[in-house]
Amino acid sequence: MGKRAEPFDVTLEVDFGPANKPAVRQVVQVKRGATPQDATAKVFPVEKGSVCCDPRETSAIGGVVADPATNKWWTVAINGSKKVSPYKTKLKSRDVVRWEYKQYGQ
Repeated sequence: MGKRAEPFDVTLEVDFGPANKPAVRQVVQVKRGATPQDATAKVFPVEKGSVCCDPRETSAIGGVVADPATNKWWTVAINGSKKVSPYKTKLKSRDVVRWEYKQYGQ
């Protein structure tokens, strides 16, 4: 029998920006193989859908929806790096997952 994967802690930060909801920072426990979307779903309802290119994209967090018409988008970073995928990147212990809801071109 293989080694059982123990849950580990990651820090989740969600900045709702122009949606005017309070920002959240909390530690959540996830299992090996968890993605930024999985960690976020422990705190908020997460909706997936094609916002731009892929049906696995994060289209809404906590009821705040990405809106191409007004150029408002969810972005995600892990430990400050934005070269991540919300649905592909696997988290490691003590990672900091930061989501920001931003309006571009103001």
